[in-house]
Amino acid sequence: MNICVKQHRWMSYLLNDLDIDSSKPTLYNDNSGALTISKQATLNNNTEHIKVRYQYLRELVLKKQVDIIQVSSEDMVADVLTKPLGVQKLLAVYQQLGIKDHRGFLRTGDPIEVS
Repeated sequence: MNICVKQHRWMSYLLNDLDIDSSKPTLYNDNSGALTISKQATLNNNTEHIKVRYQYLRELVLKKQVDIIQVSSEDMVADVLTKPLGVQKLLAVYQQLGIKDHRGFLRTGDPIEVS
């Protein structure tokens, strides 16, 4: 999450230079521990080992410059990019992303219209 936020901040600075507004990022996370730590105002004995570079995300969350929403692992669409998935899960993710199976159109031999 930390890397994602840093990349978004860099991109938002670039967009600002081009006079393009960028919105506040929303991160979707299925790790409840990471979500809890990112929203804590202070460190405790269990979290004091976290490196300084990860404090940046906490700081942005506390300043309400970043939103983090917890989603269940079953609904995590990004898994298609990071994990091997079974056929059923892969088809469900395709549906969530709006990816259609166009192979049937190509098998018919009908010409494809390009607009």
